[in-house]
Amino acid sequence: MHGDSESRELFGTETMAELSARQGRIADALAIYRQLCARGGDDERHARWSARLRELEGQGVSAAAAAAPGLITKAPARAVAAPASRPSPDHVLPLVVRQPVRAGQIVYAEQNDLIVLAPVNPGAQLLADGNIHVYAPLRGRAVAGVRGAREARIFCQRLEAELVGIDAAYVAAEDIAPERFGKPAQVTLEDGRCVVRPL
Repeated sequence: MHGDSESRELFGTETMAELSARQGRIADALAIYRQLCARGGDDERHARWSARLRELEGQGVSAAAAAAPGLITKAPARAVAAPASRPSPDHVLPLVVRQPVRAGQIVYAEQNDLIVLAPVNPGAQLLADGNIHVYAPLRGRAVAGVRGAREARIFCQRLEAELVGIDAAYVAAEDIAPERFGKPAQVTLEDGRCVVRPL
């Protein structure tokens, strides 16, 4: 089990901030981004975090306005596209990534599964509303079912991940059983906790 400080450190990342934002937990996302900005970092990351923090703060104001009808805020007018007349396809193909995912990169398959055909390096992050398939070593972080699809799974050819998770549950590298580490594996959610099983 992780101590409180270890859990806060693990979840105090850009990945977890974005996961919170996509699940509608704007307050949690704001708290994480404020911690990241206070912690500092290189210029590029700090500028990205600051910009995202301002964007989420705007979303927080909009949500508060919706919850309190007496509060009036101004927002720029946006053109609304007319709905497409053609029917939507019966099946949407998953997002496929064919090149290695480098440290610092975040790949998000929105309302879809994610298939990665190349290595996922340490520091890289995979997010998907559906399942995640990695047909190569998975050394970074991967979270499937980020919008609450608790039946989602992660499948990988070689599990060497820093962290894997389904919905809001996760398993860190040090908690993966030695006999599963470095081998083909699948990650599922059972009784509210992530379980790593052989593939």
